[in-house]
Amino acid sequence: MTIKSLSQLKIFSVFLATALCAGATYAADPGVTDTEIVIGLHAPLSGPLAAFGQDPLQAAKMWYEDINKKGGIHGRKIRVIAEDDKCNANEVGALARKFVTVDKVFMINGGSCTASVVGAQEFVNREKVPFVMLNASGDPAVFPATRYVFGAFPGSQGAIGAGIMGFAIEGLKGKRIAYIAHNDEYGASNYGAAKALADKAGAQIVAYERIALSITDVTAPMLNVRASNPDVIISAAYPAPAVLIAQKAAEYGMKQPLVQAIQGIPAPEVFAKNVGNNDALKNFYYSAPVNDLPDGPKQIKWLEMYKKAYPDRLVPSVFMVYGISSAMVVTTALEKAGKNLTRERFVDAMETIKLDSGIMAAPFEFGKGRRDALRAQSIFKFDGVKSTLMPGFYTWDGSTTSPK
Repeated sequence: MTIKSLSQLKIFSVFLATALCAGATYAADPGVTDTEIVIGLHAPLSGPLAAFGQDPLQAAKMWYEDINKKGGIHGRKIRVIAEDDKCNANEVGALARKFVTVDKVFMINGGSCTASVVGAQEFVNREKVPFVMLNASGDPAVFPATRYVFGAFPGSQGAIGAGIMGFAIEGLKGKRIAYIAHNDEYGASNYGAAKALADKAGAQIVAYERIALSITDVTAPMLNVRASNPDVIISAAYPAPAVLIAQKAAEYGMKQPLVQAIQGIPAPEVFAKNVGNNDALKNFYYSAPVNDLPDGPKQIKWLEMYKKAYPDRLVPSVFMVYGISSAMVVTTALEKAGKNLTRERFVDAMETIKLDSGIMAAPFEFGKGRRDALRAQSIFKFDGVKSTLMPGFYTWDGSTTSPK
């Protein structure tokens, strides 16, 4: 090739520099080729907390496979490397390192348990690897915001706490609220947002009972709740203690509405069976971040899609759609990042996301200083047999997640 003029030399130099830069970009960002994007996907698939992870992980895989069938993202197919993290912090940390150093993934999409994913944050932020959580939603995972970590698709504990308190005050006209939460940082985050909303609305928290995750007898805290004579009882407990609370409230003849946070009732029919007394659920409500019942008109599409993909899971857990939501946001950001995909472009694209998934109670939204996706909750009334969606949904303004 002969360059005959200075202008041609300048054009050639620009072309060469552009080509070199493009090559350097892809060399610096593993997991991206002309034909594929590699994503590390993980959740608990074994152990006592497998119910939190199996359906979300499979739903995310289903979404990625569906995107591939439609041509992929800018001509690239998504290749998933799926692993079992056992809901264990050491496992998640080891998997993050494996994904990045051995599998050379572009990004990580995973995690159903907040405590376990928090342990991987220092590594992924240091290595500048995007980490989009699957269905983990605890506040320590998203507050304070860090550049490479995104999550809380079902709502953070702050959003859940404010959501159930909002319903207790607005939907049930409660003025005197009894609140039961676990004595860990997640319970504190839940209560902190609820307390801030109650203070703002002029409601009084007449009892605040902090219980251990391993509690097997709720007699003492429920006696305190009964003595406080509340209008509404709120439980932010996990499944086993949540069952005990409903049983004890009925045993003590407490007729007040009992409002349970979503983490305590992953499967309403199982919850009712464990309570063993539908009379205990005559005035029972629970929160959920979705926009409808699983077989309702707004959700049936996703349920049928999942049942077709996994015919052995005809009755998936409520967490299933969280996996679709997480993967949907990932593919939206990949699309927005453009053909010249880099990790930094992906993170920049995530910060511009405002997406109505058609699944959850409100659109997902991120920003430069925001890494929690959802700040709204729906409420369902449950009589032990049937769930009924209550009108409206209850939002959180992002105020304090620290207990007062």
